Amino acid sequence: MLSKEKAKKIIGIEGNVRGEGILTDIEYVRKRKGEGGVRKVEERLAELGYPIKFKEIQSLDWYPQGLDILKILVMKEIFNWTDKDIFEMATLAPQISFLVRMLIKYFISPKKSFEQSPNYWRQHFDTGELEAHKSSEQKKYFVFRVKNYKTHPIMCVILAGYFLQMSKYVLKSKEVTIKETKCIFKGDHYDEFIVNWV
Repeated sequence: MLSKEKAKKIIGIEGNVRGEGILTDIEYVRKRKGEGGVRKVEERLAELGYPIKFKEIQSLDWYPQGLDILKILVMKEIFNWTDKDIFEMATLAPQISFLVRMLIKYFISPKKSFEQSPNYWRQHFDTGELEAHKSSEQKKYFVFRVKNYKTHPIMCVILAGYFLQMSKYVLKSKEVTIKETKCIFKGDHYDEFIVNWV
């Protein structure tokens, strides 16, 4: 169970995210749990000391990263969701994201999109950095590294889902997989994700 003390620590996490990220997650709740589910998330956040009305969130405005993470943890708690549910939620985000719809028209080739991915990161987060570490279209893999971004372990799940769906857009393939091979919460210096496709 989340406590006010835990919530305060989470809210204190450094950095900001675009409202778009918050809104796409809320759309997932709406699809699975209806407006009543959205209200439950708002009510639980208010109980923890952070009242918010999601309809007032603006897509392109910046909001505390801690609030975004707390919202995800509240969803897990009140709906008994697993990391698998959260991963699924993250794969939905690029499909309904206004920012992604704006950026997708610039996806020219898998290689070019991969190289440009650090710029996409800055559209969503004002902390950390995404490195397009290495890729091979012949061997069919991308390696992403996320550096200086130690927020909360749940974000590893979110990033994996997001990177997977974005890679599917770029590769135009449904047979795409992702694996987290390094994790800052397991003693590594950065998070690393390998995308493979056939």
